[in-house]
Amino acid sequence: MFLIAALAAAPQTVLTLFAAASLHAAFPDLGKNFEATHPGVTLRFVFNGSQALEAQLAQGAHADVFASADQAWMDRATSDGLVGPSAPFATNSLVVIASMNSPVQTAHDLSNPGLRLLLCADAVPCGRYARATLQKMNADRAFGMGFESSVMHNVVSEEENVEAVVTKISLGEADAGIVYRSDVAKIPEHVRVVMLPAVDQPSIVYPIAAVKGSTSPDVAADFIAFVRSPAGQDILRRDGFALAP
Repeated sequence: MFLIAALAAAPQTVLTLFAAASLHAAFPDLGKNFEATHPGVTLRFVFNGSQALEAQLAQGAHADVFASADQAWMDRATSDGLVGPSAPFATNSLVVIASMNSPVQTAHDLSNPGLRLLLCADAVPCGRYARATLQKMNADRAFGMGFESSVMHNVVSEEENVEAVVTKISLGEADAGIVYRSDVAKIPEHVRVVMLPAVDQPSIVYPIAAVKGSTSPDVAADFIAFVRSPAGQDILRRDGFALAP
């Protein structure tokens, strides 16, 4: 009876993690493993575009850890005095996803007149990476000058996070969208994957940091260490990410 009462009275720690939308599959997998080795700790995840999460932190939202899809929004959080030192924990790349009835068979088809294309908004890391890739493809002889403008002319909607792009393409609401490779590690139904040239893609690095004012700084530090550990990196690799630099 005493043991049961003691366990019932054991303090519980809820660690709140603000994580980029593209981490929606990987971070719960990491969380299950972390909770299994940290009795009394429960992880609470908030997923959204990195720009939205940084804005929420700046407005006073509580979190213990911030994981961004790019360094730019982590740098903004740092300059705003919201987080401590950051460290990279994963890399990614871009692919095209196309609905089953889409005419898109290769990356060249993105410039076809009348195509309905979805991108993340420019403020969203995936959107900024996609535009940088299109700029490089425009200078690539395999695609040629004018490719970027033709593709951008086909954009029918700019989404606030990458999950919205995946969902809309899965539902057939557009012909194609540009998302992360990790978003299709477990390929959604009714979606085909079309590759983008690796040589034209920017470096995509995910940083992570503890949020200043965390009520559980030691646990936050433990979670960050786990994410960057060999065990954490194995989980991230299974979910479509590549190793941190």
